[in-house]
Amino acid sequence: MIIRVAWGKSNAPSLMKSSGPIVVIDALRMSATVIIALHLGMEVIPVVSAKAALALKSNKVLTAGERGGRKIDGLDLGNSPSKLLHGKKTGFSHLALTTTNGVPTLFAVADHSAAVLIGSPLNLTALAGWIMNRSPGSLSFLLAGQKGDKNQEDAMTASLLLARLGVPIPKALPPPVPPTKLKDLFMETEAAHRLISLGYSKDVLLCSSIDRFSIVPRLRKEDYGLVLSC
Repeated sequence: MIIRVAWGKSNAPSLMKSSGPIVVIDALRMSATVIIALHLGMEVIPVVSAKAALALKSNKVLTAGERGGRKIDGLDLGNSPSKLLHGKKTGFSHLALTTTNGVPTLFAVADHSAAVLIGSPLNLTALAGWIMNRSPGSLSFLLAGQKGDKNQEDAMTASLLLARLGVPIPKALPPPVPPTKLKDLFMETEAAHRLISLGYSKDVLLCSSIDRFSIVPRLRKEDYGLVLSC
């Protein structure tokens, strides 16, 4: 299997000619927010701005988003998977979501000819199973990073997935860490320190939990835009 790795939306074009799936990873926190929303029975509509999210707001559409880690004023939620999971949010069919890094990264590969998937520690086994069942000749990773810069948590997640697949780790990624140490290592990252300072330590702990959900989010196009569903 040919493995390709790129960082941030600006490097997405390097993956678009590949025939296999692209796994988008924004481990802190978009990937987890999407998985939680699907777990709660909602589909996710990624949108580019708070204005676009508010335009979709209704008694069936919940709005969520952040800039610089902070909740956007006027939206129902920030990009907080733990608050989404434990909040009393019933009756919603969709989550309109805008984020600083993850959502723009998704839009950058929306026209890919093969599947675009969401990866996270939360769904490693389910995602590995999806990939193995289809035996693609290539697999690409688009890691959101921080404004396109490399970060540790997205790279660690990609390496752990490749380890599950039994595929050699490319030089662009670090060696896979022991799964039992993942939470501690996530807590030490720059992104985690920022989130913890903003009061989101529960998000970091949730995002670093391995195999909590058997959900593989997949991007699809609808007449009204992009949607993430199972």
